[in-house]
Amino acid sequence: MANNKIAIPAAAMIAIAAAWSGHASATSLSSDVVAEVAVETSAADVIKTMADQAMVELTDHTLADDVRREKFVSLMDRYFEMDVVSRFVLGRYWRTISNQEIEEFSVLLQNYLALNYANQFKEFNGEQFVVGDETQKNKDTFVDSQFVRPDGPPINIVWRMRMFDDSYKIIDVSIEGLSMGITQRDEFTSVIQQNNDDVGALTAALKAKTGL
Repeated sequence: MANNKIAIPAAAMIAIAAAWSGHASATSLSSDVVAEVAVETSAADVIKTMADQAMVELTDHTLADDVRREKFVSLMDRYFEMDVVSRFVLGRYWRTISNQEIEEFSVLLQNYLALNYANQFKEFNGEQFVVGDETQKNKDTFVDSQFVRPDGPPINIVWRMRMFDDSYKIIDVSIEGLSMGITQRDEFTSVIQQNNDDVGALTAALKAKTGL
């Protein structure tokens, strides 16, 4: 994979990181009091709760980098449906591998994203994250939000969410209309195709980068 990164626009990933860390309330929740999200909780409330938790857990400048990455992965475990995300970003290739290999890929994907982006949470100061309306489309709920910057126009972020076992989970994030899932799928597909349609080559590259 070229340039040591999957080709996700830097500005888009900064916006996602800001969305996770930029919303602070007067009663921010600590990690030991954030409960599992119940079915009656709105999708928008899930996004707000995630942002509160990220604010507590990821923006502490005294955290060691490896600890911050571990917390980043834990947040993804809680708020993202990684099985669905992993199958989507693998495209048609997920059908060629076993469930065990998909689970392994999911872990690698989380740690790869944490390695590349967790430390961005140290950089935010003065930005605001505003959650807007929900829109239901078939079985998914889309939550509008904005990352409001003091030195530029707001960035529009839409969270695609679906109900799993009585909890809303994130399955995609779009930044200014650009789906992060599609962006990653395109890059992963390119890597696999360059290696004779071998998903194992992508897995090996992720292992090398994450040290897993």
